[in-house]
Amino acid sequence: MTNPPDTAAGPPPARPRGAPLVDLLFWIFGLLSDRNAVRLGTLAGRIMHTVLRFRRTVVETQMRMALPELDAAALGRLSRAFYRHLGLLLVEILRQPTRTPEQILRQTVVHGTKNLEAALARGKGVLLLGAHYGNWEAALTAAVARDIDLKIITKEVKGPLGQYVVDRIRGTHGVKTIPRRNSIFEILRQLRRNGLVGFVLDQNVTVDEGVFVDFFGRSACTLPSLAVLAARHRTPVSPARFWRDADGITHHFKVFPEIPWEEIPGDADATIRHNTARYTKTLEDLIRLQPDQWLWLHKRWKTRPPGETKANIERSMSNIQR
Repeated sequence: MTNPPDTAAGPPPARPRGAPLVDLLFWIFGLLSDRNAVRLGTLAGRIMHTVLRFRRTVVETQMRMALPELDAAALGRLSRAFYRHLGLLLVEILRQPTRTPEQILRQTVVHGTKNLEAALARGKGVLLLGAHYGNWEAALTAAVARDIDLKIITKEVKGPLGQYVVDRIRGTHGVKTIPRRNSIFEILRQLRRNGLVGFVLDQNVTVDEGVFVDFFGRSACTLPSLAVLAARHRTPVSPARFWRDADGITHHFKVFPEIPWEEIPGDADATIRHNTARYTKTLEDLIRLQPDQWLWLHKRWKTRPPGETKANIERSMSNIQR
């Protein structure tokens, strides 16, 4: 599953203004023991939930819409569990640049390697379908540390300092990224190497960018690019799930068998939409296994179908639009 490293692109850019402060922050959090990191993350989650009420309107409104079967008590428990996860995730990410690959490997259990090997055996690369659940940064680092040739599609980061932070978190451990825009040649190059390209399909996009498919019972605007690539190049799509154990320390990264392609004869657009819907349903099923570890604070259902009336939007989505 390994390939020769990419050719160096030249000298690294100059450190942006504010980089020493970022480095100091990473160093301080790197001094924490695992147990103290869990304690601090748990405390941070409580503060964000109870004191700061950080985006609680968005979080709990989306939870209520996506999981209408939950009563008030269950919703409250899920909300508190999510904010604990968010606090743990924040502390884990701030510790990430100073941790060694060996430390991360010891605390990350990788499942489904035979599923991945079976998909790679076709020689067309693998499109890895994921979402923002668990600690995806730890999972990506563990994958690279196990010599899995992986690149992930990412949004562009605003500002040189933001890019520096991302480079410290990911680049320190050799996690490689491909910018989402104008990325087709780099994606195809990676697939021709029989490598993996990671996609997340749990983020809202604009009407011009996406197609509407069902996600937790509501229309969600979703990028069709994963299905387009799978259709054109017959590249296998394998779902991946990331999650954290109750101890707050042990992480898991599991690759599932590939999702078989389904064709709607004579209708290419419908085929793309149909398979995008299937990918999205797969993510929903994985999120339901541990809903507290999905990133509920993202406004997943913000973009609405053009046919929705203003009254419908105001009635069911007003809290999310705040």
